[in-house]
Amino acid sequence: MSRISAVLVATGLLLVGCGATSTNSTTLTPGGGSGSSSSSSSSSGGGGGGGITTTLFPVAVGNTWVYNDTIADHPGGTTTNMMTSVTPDSGGQKVTIKTHSDITGLPATPTTLTYQFNSDGSIEVPYAQVGNNTVTIKSGGIVWPPRAQLESGQPHTSTLSLQIKVAGRTTNVQAHVTVKGGGTASVTVPAGTYQATVVVETISEHFSGVSVTIEVRTWLANGVGPVKSVASTKSGGVSETVSTEVLKSFTKG
Repeated sequence: MSRISAVLVATGLLLVGCGATSTNSTTLTPGGGSGSSSSSSSSSGGGGGGGITTTLFPVAVGNTWVYNDTIADHPGGTTTNMMTSVTPDSGGQKVTIKTHSDITGLPATPTTLTYQFNSDGSIEVPYAQVGNNTVTIKSGGIVWPPRAQLESGQPHTSTLSLQIKVAGRTTNVQAHVTVKGGGTASVTVPAGTYQATVVVETISEHFSGVSVTIEVRTWLANGVGPVKSVASTKSGGVSETVSTEVLKSFTKG
């Protein structure tokens, strides 16, 4: 395992992007829509959707995405994500996604992730833990801003207060999060070619005398959701790609 990957496992820090695992590397998942071009139509929440309409991340019970994974120090495999519930609440919609990874050398235990789709168009995305250590979020969260803010390039900043238990020792860590739009780009994945909005998420922390910066770059296609995600790290001037996920298929619920 590389030095940077070892730091990630030690801190329990997360990656948010396409598919999510709770093992030695992570990412997040949504995704959707197969075909050669992105859809221009909106996708509203189904199964108790509450009337919120999204274009960059379709919401409906039964929506299922399959991703091809490439993860550092592992041969790779696939991750399957399915929306299992969409529940209206005071802020918008609470969405549950069940994710299951089949990656050589990593546990295949299913994980349930909860997203909050807010009425202003922002999305609160879950923190996905890496490694076998215990990580507790004491305060803060990760937010993808509304589409208009992504297109403007204006960043959204937040701070995660984490409590990490490693080898019987507890450490408190402050992780600084910045999420902003990275423009639009054409991206080709096994599911097709899409014109996508790029979301750039940067997480910085200092742990055990080491400063680590994690960048997760996610491509979101209209009516499809995340179609590609690349997570990389930088520490001590050394950069490394930790994981890449690309959309293989999508089935609407």
